[in-house]
Amino acid sequence: MAELLQVHRPSLKLTKLFGTDKWGWGDTASFHRCCDSRGPTITIVQRSDGLCYGGYASQSWTSIGTWVQDPDAFLFRFHKDAQRTHTKAEKYKSNGNGNELRCGSSYGPIFGYKHDFFTFGSGGSMLQDCGPGGSASFELRKTQSLIDNSVPKTEANFQLEVLQVGTIDNAELMEPWLAGVSWLPEDKQRLQDEVFGFDPSKQSLPVDTVNILLCGGVGAGKSSVASTVDSICQGSISRRAPHGQGTGSLTRKLRKYSFTNPHSKGQVKWQLWDSMGWGVSDYKGGELGFILDGNLPDKCKLDACVSMKTNGFQTSPSLQDIVHCMCLVVPCESATDESYMSRLQEMPQFARDRDIPTLVFLTEIDTYDPDVIAHDMAKVFHSARLLHLVEELEGTTGVGGRKDILPIKNFSSEAAPTVEASMLMLKALQQALYAAMDYLRECDAVDSSPEPEGTHVVIAKQDCTGDKKAGVLPLTKGNLNWV
Repeated sequence: MAELLQVHRPSLKLTKLFGTDKWGWGDTASFHRCCDSRGPTITIVQRSDGLCYGGYASQSWTSIGTWVQDPDAFLFRFHKDAQRTHTKAEKYKSNGNGNELRCGSSYGPIFGYKHDFFTFGSGGSMLQDCGPGGSASFELRKTQSLIDNSVPKTEANFQLEVLQVGTIDNAELMEPWLAGVSWLPEDKQRLQDEVFGFDPSKQSLPVDTVNILLCGGVGAGKSSVASTVDSICQGSISRRAPHGQGTGSLTRKLRKYSFTNPHSKGQVKWQLWDSMGWGVSDYKGGELGFILDGNLPDKCKLDACVSMKTNGFQTSPSLQDIVHCMCLVVPCESATDESYMSRLQEMPQFARDRDIPTLVFLTEIDTYDPDVIAHDMAKVFHSARLLHLVEELEGTTGVGGRKDILPIKNFSSEAAPTVEASMLMLKALQQALYAAMDYLRECDAVDSSPEPEGTHVVIAKQDCTGDKKAGVLPLTKGNLNWV
């Protein structure tokens, strides 16, 4: 039954300790022999019609007859139908009154002072609850009890398991935590045709080319992303973008990378913009805002002072010039570094202020979970350790959920592009293009509304010395968001 729970909490590593399929109902001695002193556990009952319910105990079970205070304990309930679809799990937390667990050699797991969830006893009793309105320890509604008594309580109709909740490191999940990913060669070709054949005009978008910005810290792998994409286009390993290890960022300029469609040999209608990796003090003067708003030209130096006086600075960028999707490139190990994440959390706000969608490209996935991913890249979405990291990044980066945090593998130790790494990169680019399409359609809807002619706005930007200098720019979507 572990796979049922992993639908709702895929990052759990669950080990079966006890089950009525082997020991039957009423064997309390086997339950305590298998489950006592084993730390956090989940007790789950599955009924023949698909109803599932149970409880989580953060404290160990024991044979000593006593009440155990466990404020982290909770009850849950969900339903699995014949098509293996699952309703949203209902969770009932402790109400703070205590006595959440009842232990004793004559009982199986018992939750709640008034037996909110009684599993079985040595005398043959099984599956009882306190009834509607009788809960003393958990937040069950007054009209609700945990157990539905519409099915006869026979051993044939019910199965019970007790599962140990372990650490997630190096665990391989039975089901992928991101659905809809296929590794078949024909799916790679379909994905490649979609990404490299992307045409804004066929999507009725108001631009000729989509701009995707790569942003991240020093050594994140931004330039390697450009080289990896070029490798997929060429069918051989590319060294087009400068990358490697060194002191500070190897990328000192804003660089635009265009690519050739491997099928039609024409130029693809999207481009990657590679920015300088940020350290402790980089991008403190508003440079990222200039990049997002399309003010800075290709090959603009970013390691020097950037202002409205910078050579090539565009004071009136068009929708074609601005960034349509920002992708934060984050190495897995850096995502656990407090100082790195502190800077990373500042970056999405620039994009949010402009309504520009933000995704995360998660790099170095093979070294982060070598036991699962390094041996088989197709197992990337079965890695519990990686899922746990993704769940943390959902909260720290503020992106739109798990679908917007995309693991990728840059080509670093490969002699030729591999199918799995290519598909991960193509999948990430596909999602970036989808996000850009949504943004551009919204921009098109806004720009179609009439606005006053000749309107200007005064903006203030910090120069490299920290002094504010005012300038007058036309009122555009990007410039307005600077204020």
